[in-house]
Amino acid sequence: MPKGWPMNGRPDREAAGQEAGEEAGVVGTLHEQSVGSFHYWKRLKDTFVPVTVEVYPLHVQQELDEWKEQKNRRRAWLKPDQAALLVDEPKLAALLESIAPELARF
Repeated sequence: MPKGWPMNGRPDREAAGQEAGEEAGVVGTLHEQSVGSFHYWKRLKDTFVPVTVEVYPLHVQQELDEWKEQKNRRRAWLKPDQAALLVDEPKLAALLESIAPELARF
């Protein structure tokens, strides 16, 4: 799920594209507009910080054979309601369920 969260010097949309490549090994075209956002507490090394995350649909054009976080993550293709059952963040799960009809257009 391409999510844009604050990265120094990068718009959220660009951050979402970078995260999609690093976390899932996918490259493509991001939708211009966010389909929603959610808030959560991100764990850093010594603390938690509040983060607002924007969610962007990505039209995948390429699946990479190798990517940065492939040893820590597994890529899977799921419908939004299926993905909602697997994410740890309740607000992201609710967002996935609420935008499922909108994502079907992409």
